[in-house]
Amino acid sequence: MTPLVRRKLCTCTRAIIKQRPYSTTTTTNARLSTDSLLKPIAADMIGTPDPVSNLRPVRYYVFQKESNAEKEWREIKEKVDKFNQNFWYNNNKMFINAKAEYEDILKQNGETVTPEALSIFYKDFLDQSYERQMNYNREWWKLNIGMLYPGMKAAIRWITQSKQKLSQQQKDTTFWEKSFES
Repeated sequence: MTPLVRRKLCTCTRAIIKQRPYSTTTTTNARLSTDSLLKPIAADMIGTPDPVSNLRPVRYYVFQKESNAEKEWREIKEKVDKFNQNFWYNNNKMFINAKAEYEDILKQNGETVTPEALSIFYKDFLDQSYERQMNYNREWWKLNIGMLYPGMKAAIRWITQSKQKLSQQQKDTTFWEKSFES
């Protein structure tokens, strides 16, 4: 196949793919993927980035016999994740809208949108959002420092529980079972 024919074939294939409506398998796969989100999970799951906030959502694993310390730790992590998601969603939404307005103003004035023109917008946007960003940083640090104690409690509980299980397993095995295993 010559390069010219290959290029035309690829262009034609791309055009067909773009025009093709969603098939039933696509909607079935989408339905299956949303159904799988509702099922219990065996470990923490990290999703694809949010299109606006650019943060990856985390779905935390819930232990069957979750202690109060582990539950508190998980809920605090979820709270901090939600705080981050809300802030960055709103911040990026404001940025996108402000940038679109700025580009429209440039176009109305007959100017082209260049990196130099956008650098002025970026500087203005950062200057205007400085206080909001600082408030976010302060709150984020408070939340993260507040996560230390519950996280430590959950970790200590997990360590002591693991040691108890290990010592129980060692008590359950006899001398002969230990000898044959090694």
